[in-house]
Amino acid sequence: MNTWRNLPGKALVSLLALDPRLRARGERAAAVLSPEEKRLFSGMDRYDRAHSLAVASRLRDDPLLYRAALLHDCGKLTEELDLKVRWVYTFLEVFAPRLLSRVAARVEREAHGQDVLERMRSLTPGWRRGIYVQLHHGEVAAALLERAGSDVELVRLVRDHQREPRDERARRLREMDDAL
Repeated sequence: MNTWRNLPGKALVSLLALDPRLRARGERAAAVLSPEEKRLFSGMDRYDRAHSLAVASRLRDDPLLYRAALLHDCGKLTEELDLKVRWVYTFLEVFAPRLLSRVAARVEREAHGQDVLERMRSLTPGWRRGIYVQLHHGEVAAALLERAGSDVELVRLVRDHQREPRDERARRLREMDDAL
């Protein structure tokens, strides 16, 4: 969710992403992840890793939530979701939400397949696929985590982190994610 309300958090994360120690901080934090989960975390772009580390730092009291926070945006695949698409998506989300809804509906109509990864791959690489990935990054992340053998509860928290929370853990993850 991008609104004027969370811009200070976004600015903080932007600064954290510039920290030359980000890789080392990420490696220390990722020590709690399985080898496949570490690979997914390490594959995230600098901003998403900084964001995930910031969210996780506020959820240290719960080991499962900590892991979910580290991995919740691993579905924002860097090869599919470039910076231009992120900027356009955020701009539309803040300034033209109805236009974003129409664009999202068009992309949804064009995507075909049985699961989220198949639907993503059915779209031509470029802005449409990027919009789809942004819209469904929780589901994409969950599919990748399922393939990596992650536990069911971790997969659920990551998949649902943009949805209405069903329990206290999901509420906390969403609250921290939305703040940053």
